[in-house]
Amino acid sequence: MVAPVANKPSRPCLTVSTRDLGQQQVDEEAILIFPAGLPGFEDHRRFVLLKYPFSTPLLCLQCLDRPDVAFVVTDPHKLVNGFKVTPGNTGIMEWRQEDPKDIKVLVILTIPPGRPRDLTANLMAPLVINLRTRLGHQVVVDKAGYSTKHPVLVKT
Repeated sequence: MVAPVANKPSRPCLTVSTRDLGQQQVDEEAILIFPAGLPGFEDHRRFVLLKYPFSTPLLCLQCLDRPDVAFVVTDPHKLVNGFKVTPGNTGIMEWRQEDPKDIKVLVILTIPPGRPRDLTANLMAPLVINLRTRLGHQVVVDKAGYSTKHPVLVKT
């Protein structure tokens, strides 16, 4: 199953104002619901994944409830070999019944103002999305070697 990235609607769509990408048409089937919101944004539950106009492994997780709330996200497997989130260490029981192909894991990136080369990924609190139900949760992973500020770019 493919992640519901919303840039090319093929069904009923709505126009969304975004912080980073201007006005976007999104397929209503691509809307993701985070029932508990995200920490610090508990009242914001409806999001879509949008592609940036340039080729990149980065996506924009855009809040539909507030256009000024958006997160840069990426697949943690592109950053860390063997990155793993399991149902046992997250407390989300319904994962036990799901096909692993239906689960998409993303991590939020932080870009310090004026220092894009210091980009970091929060590997300790990944976003876990069920692509079939379109429900997402941010979970806490307690694993040695993971950090909330994992460097993304290799310093030379």
